[in-house]
Amino acid sequence: MKRLHIFIIKSFIGPFLITFFIAMFFLVMQFLWKYIDDLIGKGLELSILLELLFYVSATLIPLALPLAVLFSSIMTYGNLAEHNELTALKASGMSLMKVMRPMFFFVLLLSLGAFYFTNYMLPIANYKWRAIIYDITETKPTFGITPGVFYKDIDGYHIKVDKKNDNTGELEGVLIYENGEQTVAKTIKSKNGQMLRSDDNRYMFLKLTSGVMYEKLAPTVIQKDKYPFQKTFFEEAIIKFDLSSFEMEESDEDMFKREFEMMNFIQLSEAIDSISTRYEKEDDDFSRVVINQMVTLNNSFEIDSTLDSTSQAMVPDMEPIDTIIRLDSLHESEITQDLTAAQSEIRGTKDMLFGNQRMVEAHRTNLDQYKTTWHQKFTLPIAVLVLFFIGAPLGAIIKKGGLGTPLVFATLFFLLYYILTIMGENMVASGFITPWKGMWMSTIILSPLGAFLTYKAANDSALFDLDVYKKYFRKLLRKD
Repeated sequence: MKRLHIFIIKSFIGPFLITFFIAMFFLVMQFLWKYIDDLIGKGLELSILLELLFYVSATLIPLALPLAVLFSSIMTYGNLAEHNELTALKASGMSLMKVMRPMFFFVLLLSLGAFYFTNYMLPIANYKWRAIIYDITETKPTFGITPGVFYKDIDGYHIKVDKKNDNTGELEGVLIYENGEQTVAKTIKSKNGQMLRSDDNRYMFLKLTSGVMYEKLAPTVIQKDKYPFQKTFFEEAIIKFDLSSFEMEESDEDMFKREFEMMNFIQLSEAIDSISTRYEKEDDDFSRVVINQMVTLNNSFEIDSTLDSTSQAMVPDMEPIDTIIRLDSLHESEITQDLTAAQSEIRGTKDMLFGNQRMVEAHRTNLDQYKTTWHQKFTLPIAVLVLFFIGAPLGAIIKKGGLGTPLVFATLFFLLYYILTIMGENMVASGFITPWKGMWMSTIILSPLGAFLTYKAANDSALFDLDVYKKYFRKLLRKD
């Protein structure tokens, strides 16, 4: 490899890594802000949080990678143009495409790596972090009593203390309400107490001293209107709490593996085929049910010899009508009764059709989700290449390096890419366009822009030079 190629790649890697990790940091912070309520107060171990952040970071790579490629491309070739190095290379006989060649192969390898990641690693990261979040949200908060506030997270108990020593577990002024089926069954007051845990941390013992317990008793059979209670003084009492519900248990990750976001493109292709086949079969079965419920009432109805062949051609599974009922052969009361029955049948058929319509829409949405995810396996690698062909010539045109101008252009074009991507996903979700159009909309729109910028940069076009436009308008004004 030539020294020039090594120099260009090194100039690219630095800004790429910095931009990538900065973007990842902000995206992870956004995730933490979204789930902050589910994470606080759960007593989670540091290893669990680090594992969660690791898998979440992996799922955010498809957002951070295109931005890093775009910004580093603009910055790399902007620095080359700003320091006249690109001009020197062109003067030596090298074209812009030849200067971009080493970076193109590097980004191509990066694109192939992105495809491998989205196809094999991203599904694993998706169901891993979702499983951890599910476990955390289903876990009750840790046993932490705040002085002066009733603690209600233990089923059947309301506990309040006046003072608490977190180091020794000693309590002062303990008040406990133990709930019965409908009302408070026991009330316990204690001057002092102490919290103790079992060796396996499955149970907590609350040791109370110098207290009194008020217990409501069931009314006697003879005196149903009287509700006696029992008052008991004690020097020492121990209450046992089961803490198994406070521990975070790992859920079965298999329940997440069938989601469309957790499959590679081969599994998605198989799922799309099986789902499409199943939906088509359900539609055919529904059509047969509707056809078999059709009844024709017509005074002038006559059996035609060509009816069987025509009907069989149109509806192969239609059952033949054995008896033709004519309206003129019925009494008025029978007609009224039959019309009422027909109206009920029509309403039932209408409701059935409406329900089937909603089911078909749900089927379409579900199938579109699988197709959308299938296309997303390929859109990210292609988007990386497209954004490179936007960033590299753009840097050569603006001839500015550093963090100022490249950051502005990178932000604008990335927002354009992101808005087009989100717009395509929303249009697919609403059923306005097909999945392949929505997923490839950003690539289809930005690819001509990349080709245009590459053409302009190869011909040394001053596309963003304001002085050129000023001179042009001055000439127009002089002619007028």
